Amino acid sequence: MKKIATVILAAAMLLSGANAFAQAHVGAGYVNSTDRTKVGNNLSTSATNGFYAGVGYTLPLSGGLSVTPGLNYMMLLSSGADAIGPLGLKGDLQEHYLNIPVRFDYGAELAPGVRGFVYAGPTLSFGLASSTKLTASIAGYSADKVFDNYSDGSDYGRMDVLLGGGIGVDVNKIRFTVGYDCGMLNRYTDDASNTARHRNQLTAGLALLF
Repeated sequence: MKKIATVILAAAMLLSGANAFAQAHVGAGYVNSTDRTKVGNNLSTSATNGFYAGVGYTLPLSGGLSVTPGLNYMMLLSSGADAIGPLGLKGDLQEHYLNIPVRFDYGAELAPGVRGFVYAGPTLSFGLASSTKLTASIAGYSADKVFDNYSDGSDYGRMDVLLGGGIGVDVNKIRFTVGYDCGMLNRYTDDASNTARHRNQLTAGLALLF
């Protein structure tokens, strides 16, 4: 019992020491996402833009190596219009995601109060909602209908695991990052179809360090 208590006490002291050097942050940024759908040999792409906002907690591991788990919310939007004869069609896409990134970074001090770093790691992404609003107009009249892209019978999957990396710099209490992530999972869930759908994203963000 005494040995167990000693081990627990030592672990608690190590954890408290690590927490003394840990650094929390809250941040937000821009997202440009590309949806790539391949059916056989035919590839089509569509782009959405939006933002993310969330929190993270950086824990030092060894030397200049650290790990930063986080949690963020992301919204993506796109708007497109096509004309078919006298009929005008417009489709507006809106998506909401909850993301759990785990970033490993390695950095070094570049100048007093300035630290540069590179990072890489996975992000677990869960689609909270996805809807498409179709609007048709003719002779000055218009009608619209909203479709739930995650409705029963849909082949659009909510889950994804993104893998990527980027670069960043901490200037005093401000962190700047630019990164790119690639979706590893096929978001098209019908196994019987020869279709692959993946989402990639470019991010640029700003965070406040505490």
